Amino acid sequence: MKAILAFLLIALVVVSALTASSYAATNTNGPVSVSGPSSVAVSSKFVYSVSVQDIFNNYSISMVVSGYNLTDASPIDPTYITDLRSLTPTDFNVTAPNVTTTMFLLFQVKGNLDGASYYYNVTSVVQVKQFTTLKTVIKNPSKFSMSDINVTFKVNGKYVGSEIVNISENSTKNVTYQWVSGVLPSGVYAVTVLTNNSLVQLQNGNSYTFQIQSGNPFVVYIYLGIVAFLGIVVVVLFIASYYARKRRPKWKK
Repeated sequence: MKAILAFLLIALVVVSALTASSYAATNTNGPVSVSGPSSVAVSSKFVYSVSVQDIFNNYSISMVVSGYNLTDASPIDPTYITDLRSLTPTDFNVTAPNVTTTMFLLFQVKGNLDGASYYYNVTSVVQVKQFTTLKTVIKNPSKFSMSDINVTFKVNGKYVGSEIVNISENSTKNVTYQWVSGVLPSGVYAVTVLTNNSLVQLQNGNSYTFQIQSGNPFVVYIYLGIVAFLGIVVVVLFIASYYARKRRPKWKK
């Protein structure tokens, strides 16, 4: 029963890991909206955008990054962008730390309207996770270059991400994608690669499937085997002890 529960728990964790990805998060406070990824890979670079409605004469934006263990993260010091009037979103470039942790990004917008100041605070939470590198090779056998090739990666049938690449004529290209997987439970995972261009070839035609392994996927069976072996040893010793007592001669006075 315990083995079954352990297996179900591992399966649940695997499903959770596969469904988790770097979904974009959008937080809003009044006329201010902040958008960016909710999970990123360690040491990766990502962008958060701040949009402000056209109601102020001008406004300023500050960003403060905080969290536990922000080794190699940037920017560490507060970032200020002042005297803004543009209607386009304002981008902030962030580098994730080289360790798994949680980052908190605090954005404060100070809007100026007819001599009065208005403040809006928006906080976004970013989970920094381990990544798994997925690799493939694409080939362009034609005599002309191709652009905007969408190389899609799926793990166990679920979409995990894609890369947009260009490839020159009659050439091959290595494509690498950093899947923000977190720490994968032990197991074997089937990775499928697809492209949106039928002229581009993969290792196995228009699609390519390979396997990656995390840890020892058979560790549960190893433990079960050890337990079963010890159980057999105990049974054998019990039977041997029983027959030894049964054959022992009974002394009479």
